[in-house]
Amino acid sequence: MPLTVQQVLSRFPGWQITDMSGGWVAIRVTFVPKNSGLSNVRCGETLEELAGHLQAEIRHQKSRASVADNSIAS
Repeated sequence: MPLTVQQVLSRFPGWQITDMSGGWVAIRVTFVPKNSGLSNVRCGETLEELAGHLQAEIRHQKSRASVADNSIAS
């Protein structure tokens, strides 16, 4: 069963999702700095593809936070 916009929004709070007539775009509600290594915009041809990109972004964000936490503790 295909994902709905509401399902993606509920799984990934903090992002706005827009249908761009041929694909989907997610934009962070609160932008991160350019040098953060994170993305403010993610795209996908389908909502499923977009959700996969957003999930990867969340993993990347958690990984960066974990590295930052470890460097502070050192």
